[in-house]
Amino acid sequence: MKRRKLLIFLVAIMVLSMMGLGAQCGFGGQAPTLELDVYDGPDYSEDDGMCYYRVEAISDGTPSPAIEFSDDDNVESIGTGRVEVGVEAGDTYTLSATATNTAGTATISIVLGADCKGDDEAAADADADSDSDSDSDSDSDSDSDSDSDSDSDSDSDSDSDSDSDSDSDSDADEDKEAPTITLEIYEGPVPVDTVCYYRVQANVTGNPSPSVTWSKDDSGGAWGSRKAQVNINNPGDTYTLTATATNSEGSATATIALDWGCAIPEPEPEEHDVDLTLNMSNSGYIIVDQGVYANTSTWIFVGDYSNDKQIKSYLTFDISGISGLDDVTITDASLVMPVDAIIAHPETMPEVHFKTLDYGDTLTMADAVAGGDFVHTMPTSSTMTSFNFSSGPLEAAIQDAVDSNSSRFQLKISLAGINTDGIGDWYRFIHSNIRLHIEYEVPG
Repeated sequence: MKRRKLLIFLVAIMVLSMMGLGAQCGFGGQAPTLELDVYDGPDYSEDDGMCYYRVEAISDGTPSPAIEFSDDDNVESIGTGRVEVGVEAGDTYTLSATATNTAGTATISIVLGADCKGDDEAAADADADSDSDSDSDSDSDSDSDSDSDSDSDSDSDSDSDSDSDSDSDSDADEDKEAPTITLEIYEGPVPVDTVCYYRVQANVTGNPSPSVTWSKDDSGGAWGSRKAQVNINNPGDTYTLTATATNSEGSATATIALDWGCAIPEPEPEEHDVDLTLNMSNSGYIIVDQGVYANTSTWIFVGDYSNDKQIKSYLTFDISGISGLDDVTITDASLVMPVDAIIAHPETMPEVHFKTLDYGDTLTMADAVAGGDFVHTMPTSSTMTSFNFSSGPLEAAIQDAVDSNSSRFQLKISLAGINTDGIGDWYRFIHSNIRLHIEYEVPG
């Protein structure tokens, strides 16, 4: 007997444990139920011609369901399970909602807007109600008179009914109105990416409320049926936008001409860089008081000669390919001039002088004493590997030459002073290794 009681006790514990586990795992949940309640509205807004409804989702289920409404510009959340929905007067909108929990899903929808009226329609309803009340009063009076004179009542009813019907028809005719439409730009011109857009709205009257169609709407209806967007794709393009308002009483059309209207974007400048080699026909060197050496086969020199006279180098570069362009802007410039050899001690002359000097088509001894304008200096040394440099004055000098449509750019290079040791002291360069690097921009 004791064993049997113990067995019953253990079975009860197992059942209770399984019930608890089932609750933890979601067994026994209740699928959602869902209904939609319009708790406020419609409220008509004259500012945008919209009717606004407030809708609440009422749901039940275990666990408590999550609610999701239609994902649309017309729908705005105003709290848990509540939304405000805007419907354009004369249109309808289907609002959908879904309740979901672990036990299932429920979906429901409701059509809003059938009772949405603008001021004109509301006025028409008010007139109709007034006419109806008048008919009722007339009939009532007529019934009262029938107690004293049935023939008179018959005539009175007939006249009253006839008058009432005439009034009702007259009021209905007066309430209806053919459409009118005007267009106005409410946004634009606005540049976005490669287009210039306008947003246009239609101002419409008429009863019944007219529908509006557009000759073009690049928004795809994103702003409602009474607003349209037009994209102008290129400067110089134009478009005439047409809108038509239609109801049972007729139609009306309005147009508006649109052009680019936005600032014309400046194209990105084109960037170029070139490496110009020496024009050897008038590049070379001069040994002062001794000789002019232009168009030499291999080397040019900078330093002093065995007669203790300066050796000056003269470089010519053909820039006609750049100066022949319009609106050139020099953005960077540098001389590339690697040292090929160092003879004796040119470092005793402390500086290298770089000057611009337009010495012309022919190199002569007179060019040895001509001046020039400094664009750079650098110290000498016994281990120099190059005369390479870049400077603002060099860039500016090339810009001046380009602006003046010069076909050439020329430099004179020398060392400061001389070394009076009776031997030649110089830096030697292979002319084919010398480059003038120029970076520039032209309008796109």
